[in-house]
Amino acid sequence: MVSPRSDSIPNEANCPVHLEILALLLRSDDATKQALIREIPGPTRARLAFFCYNRVHLRGLAFQITALCELADLRTIAGAKGDLLYSQATEQGLFEDGEGGPRRHKGVTLARTARG
Repeated sequence: MVSPRSDSIPNEANCPVHLEILALLLRSDDATKQALIREIPGPTRARLAFFCYNRVHLRGLAFQITALCELADLRTIAGAKGDLLYSQATEQGLFEDGEGGPRRHKGVTLARTARG
């Protein structure tokens, strides 16, 4: 029988940060949210990204957190799932801008390509 690991992401039942911090992240504007996320240590930040991702109503927050995570931390926490989360956040158009904050990348739409 394999003993469950407390840091196992797929079945993570507990939030890796205090619930007050999570509530503050949910209520904050983007600038405050980014500052709060950056204060969370890297491995804990990666765990929080997966915690939020596993809850559909927090998925947008998960992508914002992931945009501020190191890929190495995501891989350490969840292996190949770390790569998957990182690529999904990238597909959402979140990436670091010159000032260190995530921003939306405007994708190409069919309407733009049809005009030539």
